[in-house]
Amino acid sequence: LSEWKSIFATEVKKCGEALQRHQCCPVCHKYGNKGKCWFLFPHEVVKTSYFNPEMNAVVLKCQDGNVNYHNQYILVFCHHNHDLKCILSGKSAKAAMFYISDYITKM
Repeated sequence: LSEWKSIFATEVKKCGEALQRHQCCPVCHKYGNKGKCWFLFPHEVVKTSYFNPEMNAVVLKCQDGNVNYHNQYILVFCHHNHDLKCILSGKSAKAAMFYISDYITKM
């Protein structure tokens, strides 16, 4: 089991660097969004996940502000970029709904 954990940790690191690390490119500054990343990178570094009752939101742990929020098991077993976000309700849920609808209906 300890050998598997070691191999898994190595894979998480390797896949995280290759698939989850954000590097700004021209699309990050579209729509006149000069000097600020469209995807809101870098994220705020957060030592531990917690619930913020004022915002009615779950704030996820973030150890590196330039890495997408991700699940290590999805990352290693599927080998693809993904971004996790807790959406309870309100503006975040509405924004995510529009983003997902727009994204999946792209031509």
